[in-house]
Amino acid sequence: MGETSSCRGGHRGAYIMGQSDQRQHTRVQTCNLISYVCCDDAGRTLKQGMGRALDISQNGLLLECGCPIESERISLMSADPDDRLVEIEGRVAYSRRGPNGNYRVGVRFSGRPDENVRFAASLIKTFHYRRRKKTARPKAESPIPG
Repeated sequence: MGETSSCRGGHRGAYIMGQSDQRQHTRVQTCNLISYVCCDDAGRTLKQGMGRALDISQNGLLLECGCPIESERISLMSADPDDRLVEIEGRVAYSRRGPNGNYRVGVRFSGRPDENVRFAASLIKTFHYRRRKKTARPKAESPIPG
């Protein structure tokens, strides 16, 4: 398996597999597309995929994806409203099958506090920007009967 620059060595975070809710910050509901790369401790890519952030705080998010995440390290990427890539590394706290059959993965960010907040703020801003843009679209006019 190849190496990726998105999974560098570095911060060691707590791995909290299967423990109860340990949130320190309020979560904000979102629905952002997220690309993820799972890595081993040497930085080698184990798995890549797409999911969506269901909620986010300044130190983590809840990711929904189609398969379980079994690695401890994960790199998350998304696009901001200007289509610039935003990225953060994190630690998988848990990976559980959800009620709809998809997996819910708790991720704790492992960047510096300012990086974590910047990533979270970017996802929240993007979610609201795209939601506003979607609701602002003019409705198609009804065809004239006849």
